[in-house]
Amino acid sequence: MGEINLNPQTLDEAKVTIAFLIQRILALEEEVRNLKAQLAQNSSNSSRPPSSDPPWKPRKPPEQPSGLKPGGQPGHKGKARDLVPPEKVDVTVNVPPDKCTHCGATGEALVPLDAAVIHQVLELPEFKAFVTQYNLLRCRCGKCGYTSRADLPADVPASPFGPRLMALCVLLTAKFKMSRRDVETFMADVLGIKVSLGAVNDLCERASEAVAPAVAQVATEVAESPAVHADESGWRQHGDRRWLWTVTAPTLEYFTIEQSRGRDSLAHLLPASFTGNVTSDRWRPYERFADIFRQTCHSHLRRDSQGLIDRGGAAKAVGEMFLAASNRMFTVWHAFKRNEFDRAELRRRMHSVRISWGRSVSAALACPDRKAAALGKDLNKHWHALWTFLYEDGVEPTNNDAERALRKAVIWRKCSFGTQSDRGSAFVARMLTVIGTAKRRGINIYQWLTGACRAAMSNQPAPLLTTT
Repeated sequence: MGEINLNPQTLDEAKVTIAFLIQRILALEEEVRNLKAQLAQNSSNSSRPPSSDPPWKPRKPPEQPSGLKPGGQPGHKGKARDLVPPEKVDVTVNVPPDKCTHCGATGEALVPLDAAVIHQVLELPEFKAFVTQYNLLRCRCGKCGYTSRADLPADVPASPFGPRLMALCVLLTAKFKMSRRDVETFMADVLGIKVSLGAVNDLCERASEAVAPAVAQVATEVAESPAVHADESGWRQHGDRRWLWTVTAPTLEYFTIEQSRGRDSLAHLLPASFTGNVTSDRWRPYERFADIFRQTCHSHLRRDSQGLIDRGGAAKAVGEMFLAASNRMFTVWHAFKRNEFDRAELRRRMHSVRISWGRSVSAALACPDRKAAALGKDLNKHWHALWTFLYEDGVEPTNNDAERALRKAVIWRKCSFGTQSDRGSAFVARMLTVIGTAKRRGINIYQWLTGACRAAMSNQPAPLLTTT
């Protein structure tokens, strides 16, 4: 093999080419690493919802078998169905014994005692619509000969469907996620009522208008709440992208569907008059609130930490540091929630935890991995938003409350593929609001919705979502 003579010019060109190729290889390795991380994303290492996880990939590592039999363990406090109170029992049947199980005596020899073993059987009555027919009579005046026809009584709805039936149609759609066509079938098969698809849609729209004042009341209460959780998710309206936002507090859930995911849409939920604390993820529009009035979700940070671990390389060590610090933080927080110590002791015990978090942020900032460095930069910038829960009552370190509320809307979206109009989107947001708020306030949503529909049919003020 002959020698290759390289003149200085060739060597310089080779060095430039090698340097270029090295940079290109590093860039391609980074791209491959990002693509692999994207393919490996699931609900444990990203913001993806649990419903997006493939069924063959468990979200959590399998636990070691405990060796115990399935079911309740010794010492577990069992649960039994409570008896229906006597005032709600429709029929009572006294069943005496056929004979004395000791001597065989029968008849009058068996004297009833006060105590009885109660066995209750709950059964549904045969479903049948209650139909009231109003004959609006036509009468001729014997004095002038003019023919008059009676008007409907003031308390009779002009619609052929009453308020309870309207409320049932709405709840089957909004709470139990049945399609309007399934509601139509349910009414025919179970209740023996013929309700067309268009009539079901009309009932939903009228109920939406009926509950609008109560939804406005909840929106007002949002602005006055001392602490709230906020979150958002995608929505589809007639094929166009929309965003469904939610704000939750201990006694309310408020939803709205907006055209964007930006600050203008957030302002519709939390207006300028809002002065409370907001718990959320690290989405940029939430930076409108000062860090001392904002709590960053630590559950999101745990998923980000797991994402760094799954990336491998230099990011793995940083992710493990964050996850270890997070474990310590939640151990202390859960002990506080169990009332093992007061808030002053909570802050004292969190001092060393915050030091661990600070070291993790510093390690992330110095990490050559782009994702790890970006996370460190963001946490360093909004450091105080990590610890608002230490100083403010009612503030939680996670945004789980809003995420759980939003999950109902996500299921609705998956079942219905979104909405087709502004009125349809208003129906979704309003029903999610009243159903979620009623549950938090211990209100029977069927009874309340029936009252709201009855008030609307009578042109009366709609009831508010209050327990009184």
